[in-house]
Amino acid sequence: MDSRDSVSSDAARDGSICDESIVLSVTSALAKDALSYFQSGKFHECIDILIQLNHKKHNDPKVLHNMAIADYFKNACSNSKKLLEDLNTVKKQSEELASASKEPLEAVNPGSNVSVSKDQFDSTVTTLNIAVTWFHLHQFTKCLSILDPLFLNIEPLDETIALQICFLMLDSALACHDAVKFLEVFGHLDKSFGVGFGAHEEIGSTMQLSSNQVSKTSSLLSSSAASDALKSDLTAAESGLCEETPEYDNVLAEIEAEKRMKPVGHIPANNLLKTLGERSILTVDVKLELQLYKVRFLLLTRNIKLAKREVKHAMNIAQKRDSSMALLLKSQLEYAHGNHRKAIKLLLVSGIQNELRTSGIFNNNLGCIYYQLGKYQAASVLFSKALRNCSSLRKDNPVKLFSLSQDKSLLITYNCGVLHLACGKPLLAAQCFQKASLVFCREPLLWLRIAECCILALQKGLLEEGNTSSDRSEIRVHVIGKGKWRRLMMEENGFVELGGSAQWPKLSLPLARVCLSNSMYLLNVSLMNDSKSDLESPLSVMINETKEASWSDHVDANINSELKEAKGGMNQDIIQNSLSAYKDIRRRENHLLKQALLANMAYVELELENPIKALSAANSLLQLPDCSKIYVFVGHIYAAEALCLLNRPGEAGAHLSAYLLGLEDFKLPFAQEDFDPWRMNLSSDCEETSDCSTGNARDSLKPEEARGALFANLAALFATQGHYDQAKSFIQHALTVLPNNVQATITAVYIDLMVGRSQDAVARLKQCTRVSFVAGRLEVRAS
Repeated sequence: MDSRDSVSSDAARDGSICDESIVLSVTSALAKDALSYFQSGKFHECIDILIQLNHKKHNDPKVLHNMAIADYFKNACSNSKKLLEDLNTVKKQSEELASASKEPLEAVNPGSNVSVSKDQFDSTVTTLNIAVTWFHLHQFTKCLSILDPLFLNIEPLDETIALQICFLMLDSALACHDAVKFLEVFGHLDKSFGVGFGAHEEIGSTMQLSSNQVSKTSSLLSSSAASDALKSDLTAAESGLCEETPEYDNVLAEIEAEKRMKPVGHIPANNLLKTLGERSILTVDVKLELQLYKVRFLLLTRNIKLAKREVKHAMNIAQKRDSSMALLLKSQLEYAHGNHRKAIKLLLVSGIQNELRTSGIFNNNLGCIYYQLGKYQAASVLFSKALRNCSSLRKDNPVKLFSLSQDKSLLITYNCGVLHLACGKPLLAAQCFQKASLVFCREPLLWLRIAECCILALQKGLLEEGNTSSDRSEIRVHVIGKGKWRRLMMEENGFVELGGSAQWPKLSLPLARVCLSNSMYLLNVSLMNDSKSDLESPLSVMINETKEASWSDHVDANINSELKEAKGGMNQDIIQNSLSAYKDIRRRENHLLKQALLANMAYVELELENPIKALSAANSLLQLPDCSKIYVFVGHIYAAEALCLLNRPGEAGAHLSAYLLGLEDFKLPFAQEDFDPWRMNLSSDCEETSDCSTGNARDSLKPEEARGALFANLAALFATQGHYDQAKSFIQHALTVLPNNVQATITAVYIDLMVGRSQDAVARLKQCTRVSFVAGRLEVRAS
């Protein structure tokens, strides 16, 4: 009996193994067919096969993952929202299955190794593809936050997947201007491949890899807008969606889009998989890629001198191969140096204008250079061509996923906005900035620019008349509840969402107020995050821990500097110096931006007849440490005007008298050299300066004209107090400096009328009138 039971049991087990073998063979064939259809662009057939596969392996997360990707490509990559929803559902399901499968194993075998279960339902690839999708949508901060947990647990991951995560994090960190995060990831790759700062090795024959994007999302002048260039894709960053290592144990070869969309000079993931056994080849290629990343990091941190040396090393590596990315970075270097002619030459030599996918970047970069040269018409033509290039890129059929992230139309549109603003076209500029808000809505500079459009439109008389009293008030009180439960609730000053609405409000001073408030809110959040990152950064801890050792080795470093540099011994010093300098630059830029915001806030509140808020903004501006002399002058003027409206002339006089020399003369409020820091930001940094206004408006007020404005304002103040003799003396000085200033002339007319010199008043009015009397043939007819 026992013997028969044993025989029947063995037979059943053999039958079960046979059935499993058959199922495995069928699912393996189906998976290979699905992959073949996907690679040939037959997405409908691919999905049909995957549906069959799903029937045999019901609700398997990997099959559902592949179905989501295939469906996305079937619909021409048009519904990223649905893809994200599907991938998040698959990820959640994988995590639930992993947790459910782990518990029974631990219950049966406490302390046993359950790695097989975990691998079977691993959600790493799904999570990576979610991050890749956000990257293609230009949501770089979101992408980085998703990748962070994967990076923290990167050691056990497959080498190819780990490389994809690291490269995508480097791209996202550069796009977010997060130098600390970049160095954290770069340090991990440096340990694996030995590419440090200052550590140069001569590499023999290598293949040029174009680098992923450096997106300087706030800048016109950025070669960034420019150098978002050549976003080519080693690994996940520009490819379709990431490929998981084929696991033939469970016969689910992951779908890879890279074979269908590889640009020139690109090594797709499947080739990387093949070269895993040839470590020396892979190491050389990755070292070249990291060398280009290194240059872009140094450009980000404005370490131009060292970047020049590193890009030269990249050019040496790429000899006799595609060196377009290295040439593009070298062009950006010359642009940052202000060598615009040389930047143009290098841009032309790079050859990126000859390819459809990079011609838009070429025209955009060239437009940025011509903008800096003051050739606005040429820049406008080039930006228009760049937008047309991006439009044709989106017309690819079928749509390629990397085309989405290579579509720089919104960045170029922002550049057009800055150009229109500099040309005095606020309505066109505002339209461009509002379109660009889809990407830049969290950038303080964007909101400042829209507010500037409102202010410039006011000055040009382009705003609609008649702001209502409710528009002028910034206080909103809401009534909630009924009867004795009624309450009044006031809104807090936070971020007001405008970019997501279907219709932007028309340009107005209330809109300018909202935009300035948004910009200040985002700036304060950024400053708070920067201070937190300084305290929490592991890199800061590392730097602090090595200070003592660095000091003890200082003498040896001086003696053996050349040897140390060759061996990479200066890496820590270079990193620390670059990071410290970059933080100082960002701090200075944010300080300039805050001055611009407060000055514009004071101006807008004065125009909206809210002198209390105007005075608050002006006083905040004057209290800023190391405030620019230009903005100190603006702060005194706006504070004085607000105090006059509040009927506090004595305090207003104190502000205007800050520049008095003796009894009847003023010193210059600022010198021409005080404009230099703003111009230096424009010419040497890789992003748009954070000044209060664009070129022409900023330079329009010369130091001597500012001195004349002080004379005119103090004359007006004395006149309102009845001190006409003093007022007359100051207004004469003002008209000497500003003979054609209408406001000063009107003040002089008022003073003449008050002292009984009406003939002089009439003569002044005739001098400043803008009415032209011309001979005409019109006949007067009796009615």
